[in-house]
Amino acid sequence: PAVALTEGAGGPRRTGVLRLLTGVAVLAGGGLLLRLAASRPAGELDKAGQASLLGSLVLLVAVGLLGPVAARVLATVLGAPARVLVPRAGWLADANLRGYAARLSSAVVPVALLVGLSGTMLILTGTAEHAARATGAETSVTKASDVWLREMELGLLVCFAAVSTVNTLVALTADRRREFALLRLVGATRPQLLRMLSVEAALTTAIGVLLGAAVAATASAAFSLAVTGSVVPVVPGPQCARVVLGAAGLTVPGIVGTGLWAVGGSAVEPTGGERE
Repeated sequence: PAVALTEGAGGPRRTGVLRLLTGVAVLAGGGLLLRLAASRPAGELDKAGQASLLGSLVLLVAVGLLGPVAARVLATVLGAPARVLVPRAGWLADANLRGYAARLSSAVVPVALLVGLSGTMLILTGTAEHAARATGAETSVTKASDVWLREMELGLLVCFAAVSTVNTLVALTADRRREFALLRLVGATRPQLLRMLSVEAALTTAIGVLLGAAVAATASAAFSLAVTGSVVPVVPGPQCARVVLGAAGLTVPGIVGTGLWAVGGSAVEPTGGERE
């Protein structure tokens, strides 16, 4: 009954052809920029860094366009273990994430943006500093004044991405009151719905982190190839771990906290009117 009732309220399930084609074109453009970065001579560290950072931004745009497809694929892969580990809540969470790919994409893209931007800048800086120490050359990437400025820029970007992440997740979860009411009418309890949301939050975080990490890894590999001759960059582990923990700290409370409000009240009233 829940599936039948919510089928008409979930919005379009297929990603438009124009969006897919645009996403593929943007993805190809990002690949060309990273190829340009990787082909820079070792002495042009600044240019390689600029091309890599720009390439990561273009790839994040591609993630936004291709998000529904990428999110559905990752949700299918990560949802299988959730079904086994948490049978009831995991089944519902997996079905929701895979069934509403557009909604899932809207949730994971801000997380991917946060992780992708932060991770790229942190890894590029770590790799550049390592290369500068090895060669004794100082560039705008390693000068103290520019490092401070870059840290300020990173802080502003992280703040922007964090606000965007929280706002998006809160809005998406709050808009599901009718869905939660329908599930309660067919027998789901509030604790069961909160467990479902907890699993969804964990999966959403994992998908967003994986997409952002893929962008950061690709961009930093191109930069590392240009400045060190190896595709393996220098990864500042503790700093990157803090980024991942920060993303989880925004995503999980944002979804579960809003869910506490959304599953409350009467189960009849939200299902009676039209969805706004």
